[in-house]
Amino acid sequence: MTNAKQFDSSDFEEEWMKQFFDDPFVLYDETLPIDLYETSTEYIIETELSNVTPRSLRITFSGYDFKLAVISDEQEYEKTMMLPFFLNDKQIETECKNQILTVKISKQANKDETSVSFHIPFHE
Repeated sequence: MTNAKQFDSSDFEEEWMKQFFDDPFVLYDETLPIDLYETSTEYIIETELSNVTPRSLRITFSGYDFKLAVISDEQEYEKTMMLPFFLNDKQIETECKNQILTVKISKQANKDETSVSFHIPFHE
C-alpha cells in the first residue's frame, strides 16, 4: 500500500511562483511590465509606470484576481493576474515612488473578507 501525497496549498503556490523564475518574461509587456516576488511575510508586485500617469491607474483586488488598469484620454488597457491565493482576506498596501508602483500583499489572512476595488489617489 502506498501513501498518497496530501494536497498542500503551499505546493501549488510554489509551483505557481516557479513559473516566473523559470521564465522571467512571462508577464513582461512593454506597455506595463510587472514583476512578482515574495518574501517570508508577503507577496510583492511591482510595475514600472514610466509611460503612465499615476492618476490614470485603477487597481482592483477581488477573490483571486489582481487587476491593474490604465484609463486616460490617450490610452486604455488593463492587465489581470489570477493569483494562487485569496486576496479578500489579506492586508494590501500600495505605494508609488520613483515611477514604480509597489503592491505588498500580506501572507497572513485577516478576519475581514470583503471585495476591494479602489482608485489610488497619487500626487505628482
